[in-house]
Amino acid sequence: MRKTWIVLAALFLSPALVRAQDRAAWQIFGGYQYTYSDYGPIQDAATAMGNVYTIAVPADHTFTMTGGNFTIQKNIGKRWSGAMDIGVMRGTKIDDLSQIFQLLGYISSSGSQSATFNPSVYTLMFGPQYDVWNYRRVHVFVRGMGGASRSVLSMDDTTRKALNFLVPTYKTTTTDPAVMAGAGVESVVWRHIFVRASADYIHPFSTSTQNYLRISAGVGIERVGRLF
Repeated sequence: MRKTWIVLAALFLSPALVRAQDRAAWQIFGGYQYTYSDYGPIQDAATAMGNVYTIAVPADHTFTMTGGNFTIQKNIGKRWSGAMDIGVMRGTKIDDLSQIFQLLGYISSSGSQSATFNPSVYTLMFGPQYDVWNYRRVHVFVRGMGGASRSVLSMDDTTRKALNFLVPTYKTTTTDPAVMAGAGVESVVWRHIFVRASADYIHPFSTSTQNYLRISAGVGIERVGRLF
């Protein structure tokens, strides 16, 4: 009788054990991202205004941005995946453009005034992901992706008026091809819920200098079989 119960228990548990060892077919992730940015469009806007007066106007364009990212991932085999990553980041940077405002007559020749820039960057990436190390429910992965980046540079009203007056054709919104490479680690913490942390380098191919080092962390859900 005892052997019968052992056999029945093994038959009952075996499908669950197999399912637990199977790799999820789909994963969806959402997280917070913190980005160190080298955002050249700020310097480009200052340079465009300075060129009208044939002067050099330096503008610091390294600062941090925050935002979020969303990833949908189709796992293929034991280690490969195809992923789509959507990210958005925003920040604020204050630069001293007193030279420009003085020449325009906005302030006195001895006065000072800063410009406030509010850039937003949106990324859409597609590409492969590969698990380099797996241990139980922990996975370490690397990835390389390509796609597009959209940069939108907003600024305070005074700076906007100065830019429109001096360089009326200057564009503060651009869309460029971009690449992303990175690595991360994830672990299932409860049933189909997992946590993930990753670091990525993003480089748009733009006329402006743009480089981003992104760190993100968040929670996702995985599913065996069809997505819906």
